[in-house]
Amino acid sequence: MKDLMNGFKKTVAALAIVALLASGCAGASDDDGDLFVEGRLAPAAAKDPDAVPVVVDSDLAPDDLVALAYLLRHPRVRVLAVTVPTTGIVTCPAGVDLVGDLVRAVRADPVPVSCGRTPRGAHGVAFPSLWTIGALTDSGLERDLAGTGRPSPQPADRTLATLAREHDDLVVVALGPMTELAATLRDDPASYARIDRVVAMTGIVEGASQGDGIGEWNAAADPDALAEVLDGPVPLTVVPHEVVPLGPPAGKSAPVVGQIGVLSSMPSPRFWDLATSALFTVPEAGKGVSGTWSVDLDDDLGRLSRTGEGDDTVVTSLDTDRLDAAYAEVFIAE
Repeated sequence: MKDLMNGFKKTVAALAIVALLASGCAGASDDDGDLFVEGRLAPAAAKDPDAVPVVVDSDLAPDDLVALAYLLRHPRVRVLAVTVPTTGIVTCPAGVDLVGDLVRAVRADPVPVSCGRTPRGAHGVAFPSLWTIGALTDSGLERDLAGTGRPSPQPADRTLATLAREHDDLVVVALGPMTELAATLRDDPASYARIDRVVAMTGIVEGASQGDGIGEWNAAADPDALAEVLDGPVPLTVVPHEVVPLGPPAGKSAPVVGQIGVLSSMPSPRFWDLATSALFTVPEAGKGVSGTWSVDLDDDLGRLSRTGEGDDTVVTSLDTDRLDAAYAEVFIAE
């Protein structure tokens, strides 16, 4: 927890530097002296006719933004919507504008953003407020601060249900708390059951806890929701905190995305969510254990334990080289 608090202080100290970066100043560098990559990304590759329909459920922290950029630009993925839970680091309306800025920066097609309306469960813990400040200021994007973005008229849980009914092979890539997925399961179980699968960055199994009583923050923000989704009818692939490689990957060294989330000392520069999104597109890059899983709701929020045979998979290892090659293919192959 001490390391996280030190990160909060450094985040605040970095805000002035971030403002210069967001305003388009060139030649900035990180603590190691490495220059951020300047310029613009080339247009994304054309979508394959059989691209997989995806909803990205995200709280739009810096690593979420890179993960979303990866999926928006991937030729075999068609992002139909972004849903933003109320329980994450960045919420609406700020999240709507942030997605708009990202889409313009990575030269992707616009994507509708649906805002959550569901409160966290009884055992959930709010993210530290300084993380929200850091996420909004350390995006590395040129920000349109006019706040002109407009959310989808449908709330997030209704968007998930509607798209599940419209697409037989819908996949949800969940990069934040599971609040809206659980709400969809409760309110419209028939539509929820039509989701093909959920791939999520959440939880922890054997690694060290992220804080006092916090096993992993995405899960701890709403562990009751995670428990509901694990017990639901849709297969879940979980990428837990401890298996994701540390440090910004080489495959992210590209214009625009190379500047996201690099100034602050928040945990997000470890790019958990980018690894999760890449694993969805390159499943052979991970190994896992299938079963049924329980979630700690009391002492170490979000810690997962295997309880028997089942269809949910928790990833136990990731092939860093394969993931990095996947990033390079999308971000720097042009």
